[in-house]
Amino acid sequence: MRIRIFFDVPAFFVCAVFMQNLLCAQASRFTPNSFVRPDRQKKEPPVLEIAENPKTLPQGYRSIKLGMSVEETKKALKADSLFGYRGERDVSLLPGENRMLIETSSDGYLERCWFQFYEDKLYTIILNFNPEKMDFYSIFNRLLAKYGEPENLSPEIVRWQNERVLLSLERPISVKYIDREVFDKLADMSKVEQTVFENIRDGILEAL
Repeated sequence: MRIRIFFDVPAFFVCAVFMQNLLCAQASRFTPNSFVRPDRQKKEPPVLEIAENPKTLPQGYRSIKLGMSVEETKKALKADSLFGYRGERDVSLLPGENRMLIETSSDGYLERCWFQFYEDKLYTIILNFNPEKMDFYSIFNRLLAKYGEPENLSPEIVRWQNERVLLSLERPISVKYIDREVFDKLADMSKVEQTVFENIRDGILEAL
């Protein structure tokens, strides 16, 4: 006796589609990392966030600002013990006309600092941090968060700049604030002086 089995074709088709969707849903729950122990799963590196619109670069550090006069700078240094300013013995004249330097030192976070003037105007601030109390990457991360992606980046120096200020972080741990207007002016003067020197030298050689 033959046994005939009849299938309800529409019902069978619906059941097959349902089972296929169920298997796909179960498979999607598994990723390659799902079969790896949690402590051995690959971890994604942290994302470095850079400010899209960096703020205006600072004119100086704490109460010391580029463009201040010698007397204004002395007064500000006396009022801030962080710099270790000792008075007039920290002030000296530099070779060349209208140039002055204030050099301070302490055993705190700022190891040694220089404040350079031209025509009674502060145009360079150099801060050397104590490597035993501060590290390069802490300062770098802080500057990056505040002022965004630097103009120049290398293992030895990181530089931000705009039309007014040049800010740099240099190894081992030195931060510089430079007035670009004065700096460019002095650079141009130096080129002119060098050209004059070279012309005189060439004239002397020609006379031999």
